[in-house]
Amino acid sequence: MTIKIHELATKEFNEAIEWYELQSEGLGKRFKRAVIEQINKIKKNPKWYLIEDDAIYKAYIPKFPYKILFTIENNKNIVVWAIAHMHRKPWYWQSRMR
Repeated sequence: MTIKIHELATKEFNEAIEWYELQSEGLGKRFKRAVIEQINKIKKNPKWYLIEDDAIYKAYIPKFPYKILFTIENNKNIVVWAIAHMHRKPWYWQSRMR
């Protein structure tokens, strides 16, 4: 399976890395590593994760208040729509799917 990451998901990921790095040196790198590890696990077995709504899956980032929201297209492509902070507006990213 291939992974495609929506450009706004990439932007929010990079912004979160920067924010964490400003809070404590090395924390941004740990966040980045945790997200990449979770994306690699998603790629191996995407249907293992919980369903958020309809065909939208969610994978939590260990030790961080974030989740990855993704869909599976034609059983061969995974699309990451958001790397979302869990304490911010829910469903803000849904307009990306249109």
